[in-house]
Amino acid sequence: MDRRNFFKTAGLAGIALGLAGCARSLPFGRDVFPDFGDDARPYLGLATSLREEHDYGARVEGTIPAGLRGTLYRNGPALFDRGGMRKRTLLDGDGMVQAFRFGDGGVRYANRFVRTRKFVEEEAAGRFLHPTWSTQAPGGIWANVWPTERLLSQAGITVFPWRGRLYAFDESSFPYELDPDTLETVGETTFGLPRDLTIYSAHGKFDPVTGEWLHFGIRYGPRTFVHLTSFNADGTLRRHRALELPRTIYMHDWFVTERHVVFHLHPVEIAYWPFLLGIRSMAESLRWRPEQGTILMVVERDGEAPPRLVETEACYLWHTFNAWEERGGITADFVGYRNPDHFISNDPVITAVMLGRRGTYSYPGEVMRYRIEPTRGTVAREVLHQGSCEWPRIDERLRCRPHRTGTCSAACPANSSGPSSWGSTRLPAAPASTASAGASTAPSRSSRRGPALLRAAPAGSWSRSMTAIPAPAPWPSLTPTGSPTAPWPLSGSPITSPSVTTAGGNRLHSTTCRFNGRERTAAPAPARSLRHVRGKREWRRETASAAWQGPAGLCRAWPPPGSGCPGRAGPPP
Repeated sequence: MDRRNFFKTAGLAGIALGLAGCARSLPFGRDVFPDFGDDARPYLGLATSLREEHDYGARVEGTIPAGLRGTLYRNGPALFDRGGMRKRTLLDGDGMVQAFRFGDGGVRYANRFVRTRKFVEEEAAGRFLHPTWSTQAPGGIWANVWPTERLLSQAGITVFPWRGRLYAFDESSFPYELDPDTLETVGETTFGLPRDLTIYSAHGKFDPVTGEWLHFGIRYGPRTFVHLTSFNADGTLRRHRALELPRTIYMHDWFVTERHVVFHLHPVEIAYWPFLLGIRSMAESLRWRPEQGTILMVVERDGEAPPRLVETEACYLWHTFNAWEERGGITADFVGYRNPDHFISNDPVITAVMLGRRGTYSYPGEVMRYRIEPTRGTVAREVLHQGSCEWPRIDERLRCRPHRTGTCSAACPANSSGPSSWGSTRLPAAPASTASAGASTAPSRSSRRGPALLRAAPAGSWSRSMTAIPAPAPWPSLTPTGSPTAPWPLSGSPITSPSVTTAGGNRLHSTTCRFNGRERTAAPAPARSLRHVRGKREWRRETASAAWQGPAGLCRAWPPPGSGCPGRAGPPP
């Protein structure tokens, strides 16, 4: 140990001794949470741990479209409790990958935890051992001083099939490889690159024309760098570039176009010292600084030119729809928040729900659009829809190119302490063809231990939750150059749109599909819903997926009836 590190370590030790017992982001006690909630709090199903792994044939009601074959993969945090202790946020849990396999004999469902190093060690110990991004390790401040090397992947955000293999991702870490057929964990992977070369976040993007798989990741330190890594369709490294960020922030998603990538540097400041000294977790060290505004960092995909920085008003971003080049500029669609109080506040809903409460959610997610002109250094922002939205998706065959429609969930925070929006929605000026048919209108029941239920909706029924996003450019072909032929009809009479419900399923973050032996990301797109079904005297949560492209490019999604949130039967207004 050199002199500098000696004094740093000695100083930290002295501070830690003085602050012993002052860790403020320790796990909650398990007794504070009622599994699945009750009549007044059905949304607590979202924060209930799912401990069982299954592999069985699903019961099917209705008819699955003949052309729908392949595997739908989903991922999300599923385990929040161990040894009488409980994680502090809804987004912080061990990852569980689920597979829905559509075949001639019906649908087979399977789910398995990703056996990360953290999961294996804690499963053996029967208790939490490691700090995570929102929850410190048990043991007080001494167990959490300088935690950067002990924040291990939970592999619980996204899942991607690629070149015959399956990969589960977390934030700023390395993914875990799984067997796409059995879902067994193979192990952590760096895709053959040195560990100190790059890092990966959860939201990679596939370019359907070039076949590239693009990633970003943030490596924090005295100087914070974003790493841009892309792979060719044959699996070889195409490009790696590390760029210093003009501010140190937390960032979850990004934009990719044909020629550029755009990083959304919203003013979410990290208060490093409370985190490094073991006083708070990373998540509870975040601060919203709207007076600093947002910086859009525009970077060439293949060039070496310095990034262009474009400043705009403060806005928080979780997830993006898509972005494309247009008339010398960039158009980018996303779900934005004027204030992320559901995540960063004195009583955010993602923490309160872990204690059985509603918490704060005053600023809903709105569908927004940027029109960026990097050469002029200008950007205009418009709101396309003011509903309460999240988890946006597009037809992945149009990634990096103009899209006509998009789907997203209607986020229902159960009227926490602010407005929420449920029911049908449509943006002004959307083409009439975006009104869709094919959503299920009948609730289903399932036993927590029984088989999953897949319900195929009658054709001609209306979507219960839909956001259509009109694009200024003409509607392009649904099968651009290099894209495989769609495995479902795109013209003619409305197709039947099935919905998948698991027995006591999981709150999920991302969807990837593989059709007819071809790997395809997020097609069909997912629609998440909070559904509670009364059975055996307990409330259950289930997840639904019903958002397929149909005739004339229409999209559809639905929050099922019986969800406890108001909806509207019939066509959107």
